[in-house]
Amino acid sequence: MEWAAYFDERTETMPPAWTRRLEEDLLADQVARCYERSPFYRRKLAEGGVRPEHVLSAEDLRRIPFTTKEELRASQEAAPPLGDFACAELMDVVRVHLTSGTTGKPLALGYTAEDLKTSARIGARAFWAAGVRPDDVVLHCLNYSFYTGGLADHEGLEETGATMVPVGLGQSRRVVELWDDLRPTALFSTLTYPLYLAETAEEAGVDPRALGLRKLIVAGEPGGQLGGTRRRLEKLWGAMMRDTYGLSDVWGTFAAECEEAAGLHFSGQDGVLVELIDPESGESVEIEPGASGELVFTHLAREATPVLRFRSRDLAEILGVDCPCGRTGFRFRVAGRSDGMFRVRGVNVFPSSVEGLLRERGLDRFAIVLDRFPVEPPVELLVEGVDGREEELAEAVKARLGFTCVVRPATLPRSEAKAKRLYRVYEGEHPP
Repeated sequence: MEWAAYFDERTETMPPAWTRRLEEDLLADQVARCYERSPFYRRKLAEGGVRPEHVLSAEDLRRIPFTTKEELRASQEAAPPLGDFACAELMDVVRVHLTSGTTGKPLALGYTAEDLKTSARIGARAFWAAGVRPDDVVLHCLNYSFYTGGLADHEGLEETGATMVPVGLGQSRRVVELWDDLRPTALFSTLTYPLYLAETAEEAGVDPRALGLRKLIVAGEPGGQLGGTRRRLEKLWGAMMRDTYGLSDVWGTFAAECEEAAGLHFSGQDGVLVELIDPESGESVEIEPGASGELVFTHLAREATPVLRFRSRDLAEILGVDCPCGRTGFRFRVAGRSDGMFRVRGVNVFPSSVEGLLRERGLDRFAIVLDRFPVEPPVELLVEGVDGREEELAEAVKARLGFTCVVRPATLPRSEAKAKRLYRVYEGEHPP
């Protein structure tokens, strides 16, 4: 059956001028709501000397100070459970999700019934762009416990009309056993999980390519758009891979690759306004091809726990503002997190870049070990299955990524969840 090209053609193909007008209309209402209902945001606007009625455009918005996760965390500690940045009464909150807490104590984020509808609508646009259709049977293999990526993304996928199988984590062997009964066509998971599931299938004597999976939809980890990673997983499964992007503090999923596989299309036009800033100076950077910086998010339609000018710490490169697919949401690539990057004598290194290089060579498990700060070469790189290629690999890292490392063979743990790649020994982290 031939399906429509878009889940929501009007919004997804909206001319940029119309998108800006929509953002302005929604922004004014959102800022007014935050000012009226949240002591946190009243203080924030007062700090910037801004009246809510004067915030009518993205340019006006820039006068409001940034919001950080540390501030939101402090707000919730002082006024539990949702903090004084919440803009809805608890009786109107129908669900609470937690952030992952990878950089500190998790945030509790509330959703009203309308928030959940908005989340599902935005997610469905992204998943449709990534190739999910009503005739798909989707194995949802993200963690359902507490986190936005579980139930909220489930509802976004379900909104496309696809048949959902809520697997979660810890059921990999059972999934292989039930494969012929479920007959899945698509898998939604972290970037790490398809490798784990393939190994589980092989241990059961099953070739992953023979299972007939057609679509790998990945999320939650940088590196999904790296050529080496994509080729490795597509060859392993004989399936098309598409990357998606979301942030639990904002919406579960609000960007995805289309059939062109040329960057993540922004799909949250009526739910979130995106800024790009210089991560060091905080100065605004124009969203245009070739630009890079930190992504900053402001909700346009969030009732319970909105954010204004939220610093994501995700560093992105803008790849384009149009696409042969017809979608007008700008296209971008996430290089990694600013708090995940490390610097070796002036060279910025993201773990995802190391991952891409290793996957080109069929190496999937690794750990970067930083003994001290500032980081000095050689950096220790633990790699499973390197099999006598240590010097060759170290030379490849130096040639492509620009830093000196020493490669050591290691046996590293398998995990269904996100893989931890970077260990800062000087902060008390030690590889297993």
